Amino acid sequence: MIRINLLPVREARRQAGLQKQAAMLGAALGAGALICVWMQISVSSAMSDESQRIIQAKAELKDLEATRQEVERFRTEKEEIERKLGVIATLELSRQGPVRLMDEIAMRIPKRMWLTKLTMKGGLLTMAGVSLDAEIVAAFLASLSESEMFQDVQLDETRLAETDGLKLNSFKIRSRYSNGSAPVADVPAAKGRARGK
Repeated sequence: MIRINLLPVREARRQAGLQKQAAMLGAALGAGALICVWMQISVSSAMSDESQRIIQAKAELKDLEATRQEVERFRTEKEEIERKLGVIATLELSRQGPVRLMDEIAMRIPKRMWLTKLTMKGGLLTMAGVSLDAEIVAAFLASLSESEMFQDVQLDETRLAETDGLKLNSFKIRSRYSNGSAPVADVPAAKGRARGK
Protein backbone atom coordinates (compact mmCIF):
# COMPACT_ATOMS: atom_id res chain seq x y z
CA MET A 1 0.00 0.00 0.00
CA ILE A 2 1.21 3.47 -0.88
CA ARG A 3 1.26 6.05 1.76
CA ILE A 4 1.16 9.76 0.86
CA ASN A 5 2.09 12.34 3.38
CA LEU A 6 -0.43 15.21 3.02
CA LEU A 7 0.93 17.29 5.87
CA PRO A 8 3.14 19.49 3.69
CA VAL A 9 0.17 20.25 1.39
CA ARG A 10 -2.01 21.12 4.33
CA GLU A 11 0.74 23.24 5.78
CA ALA A 12 1.17 25.01 2.47
CA ARG A 13 -2.57 25.67 2.28
CA ARG A 14 -2.60 26.89 5.86
CA GLN A 15 0.34 29.18 5.11
CA ALA A 16 -1.41 30.49 2.00
CA GLY A 17 -4.56 31.13 4.03
CA LEU A 18 -2.58 32.96 6.69
CA GLN A 19 -0.88 35.08 4.08
CA LYS A 20 -4.21 35.85 2.51
CA GLN A 21 -5.65 36.82 5.90
CA ALA A 22 -2.55 38.88 6.68
CA ALA A 23 -2.92 40.69 3.35
CA MET A 24 -6.60 41.35 4.03
CA LEU A 25 -5.82 42.52 7.56
CA GLY A 26 -3.08 44.79 6.19
CA ALA A 27 -5.47 46.17 3.60
CA ALA A 28 -8.12 46.74 6.28
CA LEU A 29 -5.58 48.41 8.54
CA GLY A 30 -4.38 50.55 5.64
CA ALA A 31 -7.98 51.52 4.78
CA GLY A 32 -8.67 52.26 8.43
CA ALA A 33 -5.55 54.37 8.65
CA LEU A 34 -6.56 56.21 5.47
CA ILE A 35 -10.06 56.78 6.86
CA CYS A 36 -8.59 58.04 10.15
CA VAL A 37 -6.22 60.37 8.29
CA TRP A 38 -9.10 61.63 6.13
CA MET A 39 -11.31 62.14 9.19
CA GLN A 40 -8.47 63.93 11.00
CA ILE A 41 -7.96 66.23 8.02
CA SER A 42 -11.73 66.86 7.77
CA VAL A 43 -12.06 67.57 11.50
CA SER A 44 -8.98 69.82 11.42
CA SER A 45 -10.40 71.68 8.43
CA ALA A 46 -13.79 72.03 10.14
CA MET A 47 -12.11 73.20 13.35
CA SER A 48 -10.06 75.70 11.36
CA ASP A 49 -13.23 76.99 9.67
CA GLU A 50 -15.01 77.23 13.02
CA SER A 51 -11.99 79.00 14.51
CA GLN A 52 -12.11 81.50 11.65
CA ARG A 53 -15.86 81.98 12.20
CA ILE A 54 -15.29 82.48 15.94
CA ILE A 55 -12.56 85.05 15.26
CA GLN A 56 -14.83 86.81 12.75
CA ALA A 57 -17.78 86.71 15.16
CA LYS A 58 -15.60 88.15 17.95
CA ALA A 59 -14.49 90.96 15.62
CA GLU A 60 -18.13 91.67 14.68
CA LEU A 61 -19.11 91.56 18.37
CA LYS A 62 -16.37 94.05 19.16
CA ASP A 63 -17.64 96.34 16.38
CA LEU A 64 -21.21 95.96 17.65
CA GLU A 65 -20.10 96.75 21.19
CA ALA A 66 -18.40 99.92 19.94
CA THR A 67 -21.60 100.82 18.05
CA ARG A 68 -23.71 100.10 21.15
CA GLN A 69 -21.50 102.36 23.24
CA GLU A 70 -21.80 105.07 20.60
CA VAL A 71 -25.60 104.72 20.58
CA GLU A 72 -25.64 104.84 24.39
CA ARG A 73 -23.50 107.99 24.31
CA PHE A 74 -25.88 109.60 21.77
CA ARG A 75 -28.88 108.58 23.90
CA THR A 76 -27.30 110.15 26.99
CA GLU A 77 -26.49 113.32 25.04
CA LYS A 78 -30.06 113.42 23.68
CA GLU A 79 -31.53 113.07 27.19
CA GLU A 80 -29.23 115.83 28.44
CA ILE A 81 -30.24 118.11 25.55
CA GLU A 82 -33.94 117.37 26.15
CA ARG A 83 -33.49 118.12 29.86
CA LYS A 84 -31.79 121.43 29.04
CA LEU A 85 -34.52 122.31 26.54
CA GLY A 86 -37.11 121.53 29.22
CA VAL A 87 -35.33 123.84 31.66
CA ILE A 88 -35.18 126.57 29.00
CA ALA A 89 -38.90 126.14 28.25
CA THR A 90 -39.71 126.31 31.98
CA LEU A 91 -37.61 129.43 32.39
CA GLU A 92 -39.31 130.98 29.37
CA LEU A 93 -42.74 130.23 30.84
CA SER A 94 -41.62 131.59 34.21
CA ARG A 95 -40.44 134.74 32.49
CA GLN A 96 -43.61 135.17 30.46
CA GLY A 97 -46.07 133.87 33.10
CA PRO A 98 -46.21 137.00 35.30
CA VAL A 99 -46.48 139.24 32.22
CA ARG A 100 -49.42 137.20 30.93
CA LEU A 101 -51.10 137.29 34.36
CA MET A 102 -50.68 141.05 34.65
CA ASP A 103 -52.02 141.50 31.11
CA GLU A 104 -55.03 139.31 31.91
CA ILE A 105 -55.77 141.31 35.07
CA ALA A 106 -55.33 144.62 33.23
CA MET A 107 -57.79 143.51 30.54
CA ARG A 108 -60.40 142.40 33.09
CA ILE A 109 -60.22 145.21 35.66
CA PRO A 110 -63.24 147.52 35.27
CA LYS A 111 -63.27 151.29 35.30
CA ARG A 112 -63.62 153.02 38.67
CA MET A 113 -61.49 150.33 40.35
CA TRP A 114 -57.85 150.61 41.43
CA LEU A 115 -55.48 147.93 42.67
CA THR A 116 -53.24 148.96 45.54
CA LYS A 117 -51.45 145.67 46.13
CA LEU A 118 -50.85 142.52 44.06
CA THR A 119 -48.84 139.48 45.21
CA MET A 120 -48.12 136.25 43.30
CA LYS A 121 -46.45 133.40 45.17
CA GLY A 122 -46.60 129.63 44.91
CA GLY A 123 -49.69 129.57 42.69
CA LEU A 124 -51.61 131.99 44.93
CA LEU A 125 -52.58 135.47 43.79
CA THR A 126 -53.73 138.08 46.30
CA MET A 127 -55.01 141.51 45.33
CA ALA A 128 -56.13 144.49 47.34
CA GLY A 129 -57.66 147.70 46.06
CA VAL A 130 -60.51 150.16 46.14
CA SER A 131 -63.58 150.79 43.99
CA LEU A 132 -66.44 153.26 43.87
CA ASP A 133 -69.02 150.62 44.81
CA ALA A 134 -69.45 146.91 45.64
CA GLU A 135 -71.06 146.11 42.25
CA ILE A 136 -67.79 146.92 40.49
CA VAL A 137 -65.94 144.46 42.78
CA ALA A 138 -68.59 141.79 42.02
CA ALA A 139 -68.18 142.40 38.27
CA PHE A 140 -64.38 142.08 38.62
CA LEU A 141 -64.76 138.79 40.51
CA ALA A 142 -67.08 137.42 37.82
CA SER A 143 -64.68 138.49 35.07
CA LEU A 144 -61.71 136.84 36.81
CA SER A 145 -63.72 133.62 37.29
CA GLU A 146 -64.33 133.46 33.52
CA SER A 147 -60.57 133.42 32.80
CA GLU A 148 -58.77 130.10 32.37
CA MET A 149 -55.75 131.55 34.20
CA PHE A 150 -57.60 132.03 37.51
CA GLN A 151 -59.34 129.38 39.61
CA ASP A 152 -61.21 129.55 42.90
CA VAL A 153 -61.55 133.34 42.81
CA GLN A 154 -62.68 134.45 46.28
CA LEU A 155 -63.51 137.74 47.90
CA ASP A 156 -61.77 137.71 51.27
CA GLU A 157 -62.88 141.10 52.51
CA THR A 158 -64.81 144.16 51.48
CA ARG A 159 -65.50 147.22 53.59
CA LEU A 160 -66.47 150.82 53.19
CA ALA A 161 -63.61 153.21 53.91
CA GLU A 162 -63.21 156.96 53.61
CA THR A 163 -60.15 158.13 51.68
CA ASP A 164 -59.46 161.83 51.10
CA GLY A 165 -63.10 162.64 51.81
CA LEU A 166 -64.39 159.98 49.39
CA LYS A 167 -66.29 156.90 50.53
CA LEU A 168 -64.74 153.94 48.70
CA ASN A 169 -65.10 150.19 48.94
CA SER A 170 -61.78 148.55 49.83
CA PHE A 171 -61.47 144.87 49.00
CA LYS A 172 -59.13 141.88 49.17
CA ILE A 173 -59.34 139.10 46.58
CA ARG A 174 -57.59 135.77 46.53
CA SER A 175 -57.27 133.24 43.68
CA ARG A 176 -55.18 130.38 42.43
CA TYR A 177 -53.43 131.06 39.14
CA SER A 178 -51.72 129.16 36.35
CA ASN A 179 -49.25 130.47 33.79
CA GLY A 180 -50.76 128.12 31.20
CA SER A 181 -48.06 125.41 31.38
CA ALA A 182 -48.99 123.49 34.51
CA PRO A 183 -52.02 122.98 36.70
CA VAL A 184 -52.48 125.42 39.52
CA ALA A 185 -51.24 124.49 42.95
CA ASP A 186 -53.72 123.51 45.65
CA VAL A 187 -54.66 126.45 47.82
CA PRO A 188 -57.20 125.99 50.64
CA ALA A 189 -60.50 127.77 50.07
CA ALA A 190 -61.35 130.76 52.23
CA LYS A 191 -62.97 129.85 55.52
CA GLY A 192 -64.85 133.09 55.99
CA ARG A 193 -67.39 134.81 53.83
CA ALA A 194 -66.94 138.27 52.36
CA ARG A 195 -67.95 140.97 54.77
CA GLY A 196 -69.83 143.97 53.51
CA LYS A 197 -70.93 147.18 55.20
